[in-house]
Amino acid sequence: MRPATFVVLSTTDWDAPQFGSRQQMALQWVRRGHRVLFVEVPRALHSWLSDPAGTRRALGRMGRVRQVSEGVRTYTPWPVLPIYYHPLTNWASQRWWLRDLRRTLSRLEWQVDVLWTYWPHTAYLVGRLGERVAVYHCIDDFPAAGYPLTPPGAVEIAEAAQCRKVDLVLTRTAALARAKARLNPNTHLLPGGVDTTLFDPARVSDPPDDVATLPHPRIGFVGTLDDRVDAQLLADCAVQMPQATFILVGPQKRHRANLRGLQGLDNVRFLPPCPHEQVPAIVNAFDVCVIPYRITPYTQALSPIKLYEYLAMAKPVVATRLPYVEREARNVHIADSAQQFLAALKQALGRPPSAERKTQWRAAAESHSWERQVDAVEELLAPLLLP
Repeated sequence: MRPATFVVLSTTDWDAPQFGSRQQMALQWVRRGHRVLFVEVPRALHSWLSDPAGTRRALGRMGRVRQVSEGVRTYTPWPVLPIYYHPLTNWASQRWWLRDLRRTLSRLEWQVDVLWTYWPHTAYLVGRLGERVAVYHCIDDFPAAGYPLTPPGAVEIAEAAQCRKVDLVLTRTAALARAKARLNPNTHLLPGGVDTTLFDPARVSDPPDDVATLPHPRIGFVGTLDDRVDAQLLADCAVQMPQATFILVGPQKRHRANLRGLQGLDNVRFLPPCPHEQVPAIVNAFDVCVIPYRITPYTQALSPIKLYEYLAMAKPVVATRLPYVEREARNVHIADSAQQFLAALKQALGRPPSAERKTQWRAAAESHSWERQVDAVEELLAPLLLP
């Protein structure tokens, strides 16, 4: 595939606490000779509640383009109207956002080849930035999320219009792929990936002191602590396993999660978000890694990339029964109840993995590297970008 210019409309900022698939895909593009304008989250009044730290960071760089990596520039848009997915505010916000992006691209003197959006409601922008190809990368079941002050069905209607308009739809789960294929036949499954070079137990450094000093056995989670996490499940397990240390690393979205039951337990430690480069060392310090998500219509469409990061570090994984996790059922302990989750933790701690088992887990992660993900996407994009 020839070098191309990507404009990525991201649902997270480049320097957000969780360095995820949006940043990883952008880095893969530039490593292959492409260039990327990574457009961060457009803020609104409600952002002060949903992401106060990110909103404060954004205030000083709105309207600015920054060079964050070789080949990657980020742009922080000017604010838009609140309630992103309400039809009326979205109608006005998308038109404002379009003018903002056009001015930025004009300053850069960039001609867009690929418009790559992670948002479900940006159909108005498709075809209006001069792009040759438009891609919707659907990594969440947005209609199932339930957004305040948004009319029922509004997100679903907006997303359907976008799916019909773009040239290519990529989804993180098979269920999402089946749903979007009814709207756009050029829909493909693209599971989450892992940076196997960074997440390599043979290269890992020592963990930071706030982890290294904690007693074993260590049961760990790295990710955002919000309403997706089953806090009661973790609290029940921590009470039943007082000899274990439960380590929860990541930002706390207190307006979306009740963590009080966990915060009062002596063997539970909350650690702040850490740079992505430190995550492998922290994961390597765990004895067991967990994915303790609640089972809801929204979480059933999730594809937590921590699954392959844990496996890349050859760590035992205990998880609730998410469809995405079930794809690795032979490599993960899957639980359907708090009792089963507790039993799986005890089993994983009581039976250390063999070298053969660790090799198997590492191989499962390598088969989902970000390099392989982008290989697959380039094969889909190349014919769409032909002259």
